[in-house]
Amino acid sequence: MKKIVIRTLGGKGIGYGHYYRCLSLAKAIKLIDKNIDIKFIINKDLMSLIENTDFNFTISEDLTEDMKIIKNLDIDLFIFDSYIGDDNYLRAIKEKTKLMLIDDNNDIYDSSIPDIIYNGNIHAEKLGYSNVEGQIKLLGSKYLIMKEEYWNCNVDENLDKGGILITTGGTDEHGIVIKILGEIKDLNVNVKVIIGPGYADDYIKKIEEKKTDNVELIYKPSSLKKYISSSRIIITAGGSTVYEALLQRSIPILFSIADNQDLICKELNDLGIRYLGKYPDIWYSRLVDIINNLNSNSTSDLHSSVFDLVTGKGVLSIAKLLIK
Repeated sequence: MKKIVIRTLGGKGIGYGHYYRCLSLAKAIKLIDKNIDIKFIINKDLMSLIENTDFNFTISEDLTEDMKIIKNLDIDLFIFDSYIGDDNYLRAIKEKTKLMLIDDNNDIYDSSIPDIIYNGNIHAEKLGYSNVEGQIKLLGSKYLIMKEEYWNCNVDENLDKGGILITTGGTDEHGIVIKILGEIKDLNVNVKVIIGPGYADDYIKKIEEKKTDNVELIYKPSSLKKYISSSRIIITAGGSTVYEALLQRSIPILFSIADNQDLICKELNDLGIRYLGKYPDIWYSRLVDIINNLNSNSTSDLHSSVFDLVTGKGVLSIAKLLIK
């Protein structure tokens, strides 16, 4: 039986995007070939999430322990998705087995090391990845890893979209939701706010105190799909959610809270998507004018080519290639 080990980390301070990306890839591989054995190595902050899946896992907070964990495993492929490793770690893994690196900006690791380099972002092919003989490159939005619910997503273009959805991802350590709510409080529009799994209890109480009659709080949902599909405007950080919004033809308004989001925001801003800037310099005061402007135009007139950047099926293409 072929064996794959996936190593990732997530939680408060890190976010959950790396984990969900790896989980989607694991599910796609199992869909194509149920006989492949997949094992996760994760940190304890992710344990409550992976316990709800069918995958085996080992808890380890320290990357230096990974070689001990896999020492006696007969592994065919090791998939790594985290920013906290280094080139020596990658080389050590590669001595043991084939290595796939899941990357975002080509700014942390020597991209010539892995056997397979993945970057599903729209800007991936502009990042100057090394040309290495025999290396497999999976670059660009045609390979974008999305959640299972989007693999065969058929968008109802006649769906009556309305209102605004606000999401910062799994956490909101900078109090961005409260600042956005304060800025748009006088707009006559329905607003939904996603309370992520990493939101602190005292912060949730502060949001609840700011809630008005036109604001609905969505607590720790397992999926954003139905909330995105029914919302016309999505105010979101420049992570994976922006691709979900585009796939469902909702209009993003972007901000950045991490370095790995900057290039996505810049690329989409160049294509006409509104961008509020990067924390701590998010330009909240622009929100009302941007929203009013978007509401005065039809969706069909806005960056129509941008909506076609993603299909949702990229992860299935990757799974087939990996198995082959």
